Amino acid sequence: MEFKPCDIQKLMQAYPQLTLPLRAGISQTQEYRDVVLKGESGGRVSSWHYGEIQQGQCLTPAGTANILYLPKRKDFEQMYQALGFRCEPTRILPSVGAVFINGLPNWNTIREHQAAYLRSGKFDLNEEFVRFTSDRKNYCDSLILLSRGAYSSIPAERAGFPRGEWEKLSLKIRMYHELTHFVCRRLFPEKKDKIRDEIIADGIGLLAAFGRYDPSMACMFLGIEEGSFRPGGRLEEYADNDVQTIIPEAERLIREMEDAAITGWGEEAWLKLPEKEKEPYLFRFLTEIY
Repeated sequence: MEFKPCDIQKLMQAYPQLTLPLRAGISQTQEYRDVVLKGESGGRVSSWHYGEIQQGQCLTPAGTANILYLPKRKDFEQMYQALGFRCEPTRILPSVGAVFINGLPNWNTIREHQAAYLRSGKFDLNEEFVRFTSDRKNYCDSLILLSRGAYSSIPAERAGFPRGEWEKLSLKIRMYHELTHFVCRRLFPEKKDKIRDEIIADGIGLLAAFGRYDPSMACMFLGIEEGSFRPGGRLEEYADNDVQTIIPEAERLIREMEDAAITGWGEEAWLKLPEKEKEPYLFRFLTEIY
């Protein structure tokens, strides 16, 4: 997939909450409601690193996924807080390097529809606004945010790769992890299980990056080491209570993913495929196992 420089101004027009400051309690204010529900600007001067944020798209069985790559960690955390946590300065764990955000109102889409409506010779914008926005599919986006860095905060030496190579592999794992969430939430909205979803998403990321599934690496990503939890591992992000109590379930699901890869993946077939055919093959396997 190709990434190109992102038009930050256009992005801020689409999601005007990016023009608001990150401040505790701001999501409960009239200022926040006006910006998100009316498309008004919060007047904030952009602090994003111009020229470094990139955008791309990926065609999947569930439609086209929009992706933003934010190599600066600060940019990633601020955009995640603005779009995923309603401008609240929520702590982002260092092990979280990507996120899939669903249901974002896109004010560029709304404005473009309004302009087309006026060009058609009709003028009741209020009535048309209510009609158009009554279906969130008309104007809401899904967006994947990716950051740079070691996947799940696993150092390169521990993963067994030179630093530069591990960074490239980490980005690929991260991207296909989030694409898995995009596909599954759209095609299987009724099937949602936090831990299972994460293990399958990690698995698809591993298959995309290496062509095979490595259960030991899958455990390492979550922070599971010999039946115990490593503090700072991603598993704590998905645990409602004591992390140790969900390790047996996570290990069972990892074994299931391993079995599915052994019986249905076809590593030899994957290695022989031309690059352009690998993505469809990968997504087909995903939809079969999910």
